[in-house]
Amino acid sequence: MYRVLLVDDEPNILNALRRSLASIDAGRLDGEALKLDLFTSPEAAIERCEETEFDLIISDYRMPSMNGVEFLIRLMDTQPNVPRVIISGYADRDAIIAAINEAQLTRFIQKPWDDGKLQTAVISILANANRRNAATPGMQREAGRERHLRRLETECPGITRVERAEDGGIVIELEDA
Repeated sequence: MYRVLLVDDEPNILNALRRSLASIDAGRLDGEALKLDLFTSPEAAIERCEETEFDLIISDYRMPSMNGVEFLIRLMDTQPNVPRVIISGYADRDAIIAAINEAQLTRFIQKPWDDGKLQTAVISILANANRRNAATPGMQREAGRERHLRRLETECPGITRVERAEDGGIVIELEDA
């Protein structure tokens, strides 16, 4: 499963992004589904990024409390290797250059977007991220393992946390009947 973070202060835009990306066939993503996390507040999204790893972050540029570049820069410490995309209806050349240079932007998409082009861009970005991970021996296997563990933890919270004894054995506490 690929986790994608979407941030836009306009709920209607978030819903349109969700509809567009949710319609991507998993077959186009190596059989993996997209798990979309939507936020209208960049501050709330930052809090989520401190506890959850994402495979892609897509943010609006103009938001009331902070712009998309500021938001993405703040995430560089907690999510340094995640591809970052800004979507904006304002094609301000200086903003685009700042986004690319300061936030290490992967892509800039203009509003209104074309659903097909947006979907193709997301598929391409996720595929390229997987290829980069595969360039380092064992990284692709590790990325797949991490996705699997995240899915298991989502389905059964606590299942991936194991308590070990000093000798390395697994400690199992039985509940009294």
